[in-house]
Parts: sequence; C-alpha cells; structure tokens
Amino acid sequence: MSEQYDEVQVFDSVAERTGNLATRAAVRGRQGVCRSLTDLASKCRRLGDGYYYLASSAWPEEKSTVNLRIEWEPLG
Repeated sequence: MSEQYDEVQVFDSVAERTGNLATRAAVRGRQGVCRSLTDLASKCRRLGDGYYYLASSAWPEEKSTVNLRIEWEPLG
C-alpha cells in the first residue's frame, strides 16, 4: 500500500492544498515531507514559505486553509 501525499503551499504561515497528489516514492528524499500538521508547522518555521508534502490523512476535514501560527493568549 503506497501512502498518498497532498502538495501544500505555505505562505505567511497559512497552508493551502494545491490539488496535486504524490505517492510516497515520488516524495522520498525531499526535505518538505510531513506526516502531521505539527510536523508541517515545525518545518515551515525552520525552512520558511514554500511547497511541502503532507500525508493526505493528516489534513483536517472540510478545511480549505489551515493557519499554522499559534496565537498566544495571556494567562492573567
């Protein structure tokens, strides 16, 4: 069974799927391969904006975009 990956474009910490799919063999060895949204957010902070490959099962249902920036709330 080959896992599917969605091509995701990240700009200004907002991720959006491009509609392109890739197989595991096609993305092997690339720097922007992510298995979860947490992994995607971490790589975006480290590598910057660009194109990444996210496991298709990791994308949230019925969302067209995902904000990867965590908004901090004061505790007081």
